[in-house]
Amino acid sequence: MNIKKLKCFRAVVIHGSLVAAASVMNLSQPATSRLISTLEDELKLKLFKREKRRLVLTPEGKKFYQEAEKILANLEDLPRIVQEIKEGGQRTLRIVALARLANSLVSPALARFAGEHPEQRFSVDVRGHRDIEQWVAGRHYDIAVALTRPCNHPSVIQRPFFDTDAMVMVPKGHPLESARSVTPAQLARHDIIALAPGLRPRFQMEEIFQKAGVELRCKIETTSTSLACQMVVEGLGVTIIDRLAALAVDPARFVLRPLRPAYRLEFVLLFPPGFEETPATTDLVRCLREQVKASLGRHATMTG
Repeated sequence: MNIKKLKCFRAVVIHGSLVAAASVMNLSQPATSRLISTLEDELKLKLFKREKRRLVLTPEGKKFYQEAEKILANLEDLPRIVQEIKEGGQRTLRIVALARLANSLVSPALARFAGEHPEQRFSVDVRGHRDIEQWVAGRHYDIAVALTRPCNHPSVIQRPFFDTDAMVMVPKGHPLESARSVTPAQLARHDIIALAPGLRPRFQMEEIFQKAGVELRCKIETTSTSLACQMVVEGLGVTIIDRLAALAVDPARFVLRPLRPAYRLEFVLLFPPGFEETPATTDLVRCLREQVKASLGRHATMTG
């Protein structure tokens, strides 16, 4: 398999047609079609199906695209790595985190880190629960900050980071503001904002309600934890969240109440296969831990 086939495959996925992909690749349409056909023959997979005038991925094509994109992304990163080697400087430290932790944890922790390592370069990416583990397994990042989950890639190194209680987030003036703690049964009587099905926070919310024997009915669903918090402060409903994620919105417009019974949220640090600790990664982990302690204090239990 050559890289040209993978790039052609990606171009068809992004642009939705052989004609558009051919233009981007500076190829003729027949040549583009042959590249896709030979790729499918080589893989013995049907990658595309035609819907109206567009080519869309088959289920097998979607899975292959996830892996192909990681390969191409790593290849596109090679020129930067080569340049760093030529310059003899420090390699870029690559970090990925959940969106819910990017502003409230990763950014201030990096401010600490940059103060100690002014010459160190780093890149920061934000990805969802579904993607982080796969991208770390592909060695695209040096460290990831994520929620704990069963690890689908045994080669990914997972280290405990910290635990904290799940909280109920309600807008100011809401009837639940006066409650000292909130149960799933009480939540069920109000509009609930939840993450979309299939996402890790949604699994957690479903588990909370299932254990309480209460049916979970969501008024609003979203794929973004940050947006869920913003919708709470806009008065659209209530949600279950961690204290760090709640720091991303105006604290004057919401209150947090303990969930009863308590439910612990466990966060982890992920490292790629074959990870070798360096002074930079050691200091970055320390800065992340210090920021958790500074932000959450007694509300967090460091587990690393």
